[in-house]
Amino acid sequence: MPVAVARDDRTSDDDRADDAARAPRPRRRRSMRENLGSILIAFELFAIFCSTLTFFGLRILPAPLALGGGAAVCVVLIALVFAFRYEWGFVAGWVAHIALVLTGFLHPGMFVVAGIFLATWAFIMIKGGEIDRARAPIIAEYERALAAGEINPDGTPRDRTA
Repeated sequence: MPVAVARDDRTSDDDRADDAARAPRPRRRRSMRENLGSILIAFELFAIFCSTLTFFGLRILPAPLALGGGAAVCVVLIALVFAFRYEWGFVAGWVAHIALVLTGFLHPGMFVVAGIFLATWAFIMIKGGEIDRARAPIIAEYERALAAGEINPDGTPRDRTA
C-alpha cells in the first residue's frame, strides 16, 4: 500500500512572510511616570476601598451611594492606569486626585489621606518626568544601534564574525 507523503509547496518567500507574521511584536516602552503612576494607583485603590467601608460603616453616606460611589471611583482609577499611555491620562490623574481631596468635606480624614496621595502624585509627575527626559537620549541611541544592527536586542554587541 503506497504511503502518502505530505508536500510543502510553499516557496521560501512564503516561509519568510510566515516567520515575520509570527514574530512577536516588541513591547511598548513605558515611561517612568507611567510606571510610578500605576504603582501609586494600586496603593490608592486599597485606600479607596478602606475609605468606602468607612463611609458605609459610619453612615456618612447611604449604603448604595457609599458602596456604589466607592466602586465607581475604583473603576475610574483602574481606567486611569490604561489612560496613562496618553498625555491626557496624566491630566485626568490630576483631576481625580484633586477630586479625592475634596471628599474631605464628607469626612475630614480624607483631607489627610487624599492629600498624601496628591503630594505623592505631584512628586511622581515631577521626578518621573525628569527621569524620562534623562533616559530619552539613552533609549534613542539604543534604538539607533539596534536598527543599524550594531547590537542585539539585549544590548550586547553583535558578533560580526558569524
